[in-house]
Amino acid sequence: MYADVILHNAKFYTMDETIPVANKLAIKDGKIIGINEQAESFKGNSTKVVELKNKAVLPGMIESHAHPLEYAAELLKLDLRYEFTPTTADILQKVKEKSKEIPKGEWILGNGWDDTRLKDKRFPTIDELSAAAPDHPVLLKRICNHNAVVNRKALEVCGLPSNPEDPEGGRFHKDPATGQFSGLVQENAVTKFNVPAFSVSELKKAMEQAQQHFLKWGITTVHDMGVKQKEMKIYQQMSNEHTLVLKVRLWLWALTQMGWGGVQEETFAMGIESGFGNDRLNIQGLKYMLDGSVGGKTAAVSEPFENDPDNTGITYMDQEMINQHVRTAMNNNLRISIHGIGDRAIEMALQAIEQSGNPEKIKSMRHRIEHVVLPTTDHLERIAKNNIVAASSVGFIYSIGDSYLRNLGEERAKRIFPHASFKKYGIIAPGNSDMPVCSGDPFHGVHSAVTRKTIEGQQLGTEEKITVEDAIKAYTIDAAYSGFDEPIIGSLAVGKYADLIVLDQDPFTIQEDEIKDVNVQMTMVEGKVMYKCIDGKDTFYTNEASRKLDYSNI
Repeated sequence: MYADVILHNAKFYTMDETIPVANKLAIKDGKIIGINEQAESFKGNSTKVVELKNKAVLPGMIESHAHPLEYAAELLKLDLRYEFTPTTADILQKVKEKSKEIPKGEWILGNGWDDTRLKDKRFPTIDELSAAAPDHPVLLKRICNHNAVVNRKALEVCGLPSNPEDPEGGRFHKDPATGQFSGLVQENAVTKFNVPAFSVSELKKAMEQAQQHFLKWGITTVHDMGVKQKEMKIYQQMSNEHTLVLKVRLWLWALTQMGWGGVQEETFAMGIESGFGNDRLNIQGLKYMLDGSVGGKTAAVSEPFENDPDNTGITYMDQEMINQHVRTAMNNNLRISIHGIGDRAIEMALQAIEQSGNPEKIKSMRHRIEHVVLPTTDHLERIAKNNIVAASSVGFIYSIGDSYLRNLGEERAKRIFPHASFKKYGIIAPGNSDMPVCSGDPFHGVHSAVTRKTIEGQQLGTEEKITVEDAIKAYTIDAAYSGFDEPIIGSLAVGKYADLIVLDQDPFTIQEDEIKDVNVQMTMVEGKVMYKCIDGKDTFYTNEASRKLDYSNI
């Protein structure tokens, strides 16, 4: 047997403790068959030998918590991130311009605004949005996806009064000065707006574009944490049409929450269990929501948010209800993922998992708590005891950590995403971005874990810093563990898929502050080049016809 290709003269950081660093890799039929000198024995007349000029190579990054099709949908909406709309006036101008481009009555949708980063530190009001687009319903989601702002036309077309009552698990924010609805909609209140959905064909096309962004970031596997009927259909169709390049891990959206229809009962009725599928596309389990976000002041915390003495956040259900759901899911052999940000929500998630069945079965299932922002020492002990994965959105520190500092205060902000503590307790804690909440670039997350610095340069809890190696493991082998994928991906080892990335800088040798600026020069999925960047020019091979062993000019 001869290799299709041998990559040599590189610094392969394998994330495999048996061979931590290598200089050669042999690949055959999409998998690694030899490392270091062993690789040479697989060289044949037709083997392509590729010189990598001593560049750093890592396993393909694994995004352990994201919403890829939500991100794809955002590409079809107004982009209201701070980089593009630094003031409220800029947001309003984009809305006004869009209102001139589309027929009256069509929805204007946007995403990404962050009041904590806007220069005027506030959200657009209902009066301002109504003036900018009086004849179009407007709904603009905050970067956290837990809050939105709307105009009066949106209330009108959805049959809502001018000053709506709060629904269970949600809030229509009132202006303190007038007592009237301000335009800010929080949590379940967002579900009261019947926004037309994008079609399957629109989202498939957008996902092909989004997939290019993932490849450019060096991501080769992604966990989609909100899969419903439409998402399932899109992934299946893309897989059948050979346009799905990424490996995708599907977490089924269990209950009807946040405007998304749940699929729990259908999953039970069909007898679907965790692991159904193949190496490219498989079902992981059921996802439940317990609380909101820190940025939106809706996370369930024990102590009130800073300068908001009556607000300790929102929970979507009580303890008895989440217990019942988790127990039933376990009885149906489905893994559990629970969104728990604040310490109150983490406690509820732990209680639900602990009461769900046999302790040994619980440990074997590798259940997950998502985000795990503010665990207590007791929580850490119980997470470790039950072999629960702490799916840490550590990338938040860089992207939105400043809002955490403002909303939690210095003492609590020092304790967020405690990766040093996770390591101390032996907890597997894969890193993630929860994109589109934050940039999907995993090196922003690595930078966050290593430096604990925010985008504004503030440093949160240096005692929770970890090493570059541990931070990269959080996005590779630890993330693989979170999906029972460590036998096939997550490290560069014989028998595993040749999912790997070539970098323009070595994250182990550059200054810590420069890690966020590392760029990917090549992304390989199963031994084939899917993305290259040469002299600043991006080239993608994102369908079956164009996939090739193209190693030129690397």
